[in-house]
Amino acid sequence: MEENVKKGSRASTMARDGMEVKRRRRAEQARNRRIFIRVSERELGEIRDAANAKGVSISRYLVEAHETSQNLEAARRKCEAGPVVEQLKAIRTEIWHIGHNVNQIAHNVNRDMSASLADEHSAAKAVRDCARLFDKASGIIKDSSGQND
Repeated sequence: MEENVKKGSRASTMARDGMEVKRRRRAEQARNRRIFIRVSERELGEIRDAANAKGVSISRYLVEAHETSQNLEAARRKCEAGPVVEQLKAIRTEIWHIGHNVNQIAHNVNRDMSASLADEHSAAKAVRDCARLFDKASGIIKDSSGQND
């Protein structure tokens, strides 16, 4: 058993039971603040089991879980503002404009009960443009996720 482990502490029990005790040096500020939370028996059991599986105290486990959630949140924000998302937003905007133009053509056709050759050409071009943009979006998504055909 480590010399700096208090007798009767959780760390001493873990050391006695043959579990590796992870001691962390506190390079940052001393942790002298306490919080109290209410959990159900099931939640306490799950937290205790997870902490035991990692070989750390419940307090350490909860602090690490908090730090991990902060890292995940930062990664999520980075992904949401990344170049792939920006490219897809630009494509979405182009498709919205095309849809707006097709709606105007449909409105004119319904009003006049006829479509000019220019309207037909414009609608066909809009469909081709949408197909091109969907292909572009699919390529961006495949490239970003590492998928290959």
